[in-house]
Amino acid sequence: MKLRVRKLHSLALCFVLSAVAGIAQGSGESARMGQIKVTMEIVRSGKTVDARTEAAEHLASLTQKINSNEVTETLVTDLTSLLDSPDDSVRYWVAWALGNLGPAAKAAVPKLEEMLPKADCLNGVITSASGIRYALVKMGIKEPPPPKCVRVAA
Repeated sequence: MKLRVRKLHSLALCFVLSAVAGIAQGSGESARMGQIKVTMEIVRSGKTVDARTEAAEHLASLTQKINSNEVTETLVTDLTSLLDSPDDSVRYWVAWALGNLGPAAKAAVPKLEEMLPKADCLNGVITSASGIRYALVKMGIKEPPPPKCVRVAA
């Protein structure tokens, strides 16, 4: 059942992004930037954690091949604001998306560094800490030291 719902979310996301890409091209904005804007809105307002996480993962995919001249201060600010999500899975993918922008996203460094100590201490196989560390390294920041907390298995 979960897989079926996830597939429906993916299909709906693809449909919306395709429509937005057409509108964006008509306005002179690249299709990718149009998709990024719509996807960020889904990350903010998706009805479920799965929908928000899937949209954040899609953001990471979209930013992998972004043209460096499309990375604006507004884009970095908007992506950084998504790190305030209550969902660690969303924060993981948003950090990854910021990392994909490389040094152009250095304005996000203070927020990422502020988040890392708490993320390092979260229980789980994969947490936002690894996404944050990836982003910091891709932005040219020295590898952060290992966590200074004791993780306790649930």
